[in-house]
Amino acid sequence: MRLLFLFLDGVGLGEEDPQRNPFVRAPMPNLERLLGGRKLTGGVNGTAGERATLLPLDACLGVEGLPQSASGQAALLTGVNVPALLGEHFGPKPNPTIQELLGNGNLFRSFKEQGLRASLLNAYPEAYFRGLDSGKRLPGAIAMAARLAGLPLMTADDLFAGAALSADFSGKAWRERLGYPNSPVLSFDQAGRQLAALAAEYELAFFEFWISDVLGHRQDMAEAVAWLKRFDQVLGGLLDAWDDAQGLILLTSDHGNLEDLSTRRHTANPVPALLIGAPELRQPLARQLHDLTNITPAILAAFDLV
Repeated sequence: MRLLFLFLDGVGLGEEDPQRNPFVRAPMPNLERLLGGRKLTGGVNGTAGERATLLPLDACLGVEGLPQSASGQAALLTGVNVPALLGEHFGPKPNPTIQELLGNGNLFRSFKEQGLRASLLNAYPEAYFRGLDSGKRLPGAIAMAARLAGLPLMTADDLFAGAALSADFSGKAWRERLGYPNSPVLSFDQAGRQLAALAAEYELAFFEFWISDVLGHRQDMAEAVAWLKRFDQVLGGLLDAWDDAQGLILLTSDHGNLEDLSTRRHTANPVPALLIGAPELRQPLARQLHDLTNITPAILAAFDLV
């Protein structure tokens, strides 16, 4: 059994409104095939098909205000209702209370302590590490959780060796923006296949796609549609290479944003929990998923770690 945790920052289940929701506008044949020909909106909540199950997750967790990245991601990774503990939604970066929670235990650490292989597959450029070392940069909750679990963050060397992926999947941004002119560049289909191959090396493989949240804040429909088309190509390569009998893909998020471009702010919409794999692997997890705090306990139960 293995799990690929595909985290899409800032993706909720929105309305079937092409003026506001790029998931309605964008042609996403691979995703829509999983959803029985439907678009990824709140209208397909509870969908279960031959290969996938889609469930809505409450990201508000009983706390007033709009969900935020640090508290939402920490809830995903710990199973703790972090916003309720804080008395507010908090983000984007972890405050001291969230840092302490992540240090006391998180999904990555639970796997590592049981001798299971876990990895955050994102590659980070040298400038990122310099920022961390200088104290001028604080990692987000996901990278922080991995580091606190004792997992090394992937570097440019890992990217060049094919052991990690860039945040934009293709690696093109490393050449054009990050000063790595010889960085490998993949097609989006190839990136999906590589994601599947890398995930096969671990019991828990995690990939963070944070660009989706940036797109939501920008409110640029054309750019959002273009990126969703690219992501769907990644998904197509991943699905072609994935063995459903061997493990699950879990696609989920921390809060809504990209699904409603009428606002720059996050939304209170539920977020998707899309489970991809054999029905006998999906169903036990699906029965446990209702809000962000259920994710880590459900995963640990699936791996008999509780």
